[in-house]
Amino acid sequence: MGVQQSECGMRPEDRVQLSQLEGHRVSVALADGSRIDDCELVSVNRGRRGHLWVHANGGDAFLPFSQVSDVWEVQGGRGRV
Repeated sequence: MGVQQSECGMRPEDRVQLSQLEGHRVSVALADGSRIDDCELVSVNRGRRGHLWVHANGGDAFLPFSQVSDVWEVQGGRGRV
């Protein structure tokens, strides 16, 4: 399951899909072309601007939706819940 951001921003239904991945292992492609691979999607903030909270390599990152271009579940990606 991949969720791609449109040019106008992430649609509400995309945010709902992302919330279903909370607690799962995901990879995140960022708008600048970089990636965060095999991280845990801790939480999806569904506020007006919203952000993803991911945990990777022993640290947390808070990624605004405006910086996220794609999110997909890693195969066998159920995290520690």
